[in-house]
Amino acid sequence: MNKTHLSVVSPVYLAESLLKELVQRLHENLICITDNYEIILVEDGSPDKSWEMIEDLCKQDKKIKGIRLSRNFGQHYAITAGLDHVSGDWVIVMDCDLQDRPEEISRLYNSAIEGQYDIVLAKRAKRRDSFIKSISSKLFYGVLSYLTGAKQDASVANFGIYHKTVIASLQKLREPICYFPTMIR
Repeated sequence: MNKTHLSVVSPVYLAESLLKELVQRLHENLICITDNYEIILVEDGSPDKSWEMIEDLCKQDKKIKGIRLSRNFGQHYAITAGLDHVSGDWVIVMDCDLQDRPEEISRLYNSAIEGQYDIVLAKRAKRRDSFIKSISSKLFYGVLSYLTGAKQDASVANFGIYHKTVIASLQKLREPICYFPTMIR
């Protein structure tokens, strides 16, 4: 059996209507890099039928793995749960809402390979958030920057590609408060 080259981890919450499109676009873009990949969807206690959709997708395709958390733990704990099950040399972490575009994965991958980088992060040029979400996000990142003493960029979230050595180091961190972007940095 070949070792997996790429693993994609996506936390899932209220995404029942998006999952088919997400998986289709992931397949279309990952196959351009390698046919040796896996997609790990982590259902985070979503009140909709996201888990049932994940189960159906897993039955249809062995490249898809589903993980169901017992309740809603939050996005960053869901990411950590997914990372505990990856087998790829390279790991892509992305949100399931399609604001992180699967079409950008090849650019992230090529940047990592060509530049010999262990981490390549995507930066959103424009977020599609409501006014309230936008204001609360700016407030959150301002407070986080103040508390951590390090500038936090609201346009850089979870979407990125990470070498397996980075993921192995991250897995050693079992912090009681889990915030993926800060932990990865």
